[in-house]
Amino acid sequence: MRRAVLIAALAVAACDQPPVKETAAAEQQVERARSVGAERYAPERFKEAQAALALARERLEGRDYRGALSAANDAAESARVAIDSTGPAKAAARKAAEVAIGEVRIMLDRATAERALAVRAGVPRATLAALDARAQRAAVQLSGAVRQLALENLDFVEPLLADLRTEVTPLPDLYRDARTQWEATHPKGRPRRPARQR
Repeated sequence: MRRAVLIAALAVAACDQPPVKETAAAEQQVERARSVGAERYAPERFKEAQAALALARERLEGRDYRGALSAANDAAESARVAIDSTGPAKAAARKAAEVAIGEVRIMLDRATAERALAVRAGVPRATLAALDARAQRAAVQLSGAVRQLALENLDFVEPLLADLRTEVTPLPDLYRDARTQWEATHPKGRPRRPARQR
């Protein structure tokens, strides 16, 4: 009984003191959440932590120490949950980036195969030049995405891979179309006209 009274008295006394340490600890926890990417990967919890921290500061200034302590504890807890949620969300984003890289590689490989068929069919390299430049650009960007993923720079990788998918997805069909059009106007067996002498 005495112990319960003592704890209650200490709690009341603590509420008469400004919770500076608790607020500072909450600030550190919110900053830690920001540094691990919670702002992006656990935005709702991170916003809750920020709002609770702002409320703790406001109540501290208004000398509502009990309210400030409660808000600081809420901020620290929300920040902790945001930090815990960030790891799995980042892992999912990384996995999605790896899948996207695989898809882009497959499309580039298909484009390379279709290009080889077009060249074998006699399509002039000049006709394929624009597509070749596009494929080369995409290959360079893909290498950059792989490097950035290794550095865990997901903010850079995700939009780059989205653009790359859009860029490379039509390439195999474009090479195939170039071959089909060439074959339609240059059927096998028909003698080709000699180039005019200039």
